[in-house]
Amino acid sequence: MTRSTSIYKVALLCSLVAPLPAFAMQSDTTNVLLLAITLGGFSLFNLLLNGLFYFTGKYNSRNFAKMHALIATIPAIIALFIALIYFDTAGAISMNIGVIIVSIGLSLLPLQLNLSATKAPGKRSALIIALAAIALLIGAYYVAPIAIFGIACAHVALISQADIKVKFLSLSALAIGYGYLGYWAYQILQYS
Repeated sequence: MTRSTSIYKVALLCSLVAPLPAFAMQSDTTNVLLLAITLGGFSLFNLLLNGLFYFTGKYNSRNFAKMHALIATIPAIIALFIALIYFDTAGAISMNIGVIIVSIGLSLLPLQLNLSATKAPGKRSALIIALAAIALLIGAYYVAPIAIFGIACAHVALISQADIKVKFLSLSALAIGYGYLGYWAYQILQYS
């Protein structure tokens, strides 16, 4: 037996044995990971929105920061109810509670950013937010739930400024975002 033949046999054996721990997962573990990945993805995109709104001066308004924090905690509260209702084992519930606590902490970040926000919204702030909405909608072409964040940015840009270019970009982003989200929901209902 040559050296290259033995390397191929070892590689074949490793590729057959490597996925065995994945097959041993219980349904609770899979559900915990699914919930953690979903909530983690939401928290990541919410952090991107936090940075966008902070650097465009939107957190200069205390009411805007409160509203953003309130809306951002909704998915974590829904995940808490899902964890308490659908998970039976203490390990699954405790792992989910940990992820949910981190998500709530990150969702309340706008309130802290409001305390240090010194920059007022500039002339181009609404345009930057509208362009971010368009960029998020382009990303939603690959991962559909990102459209929710694009819609949120478009709404913020729409109420921020009376410039006709920004209003046109915002309304276009809203029409595309809601249309795409509706199509996505239709596809889910169609195949479920």
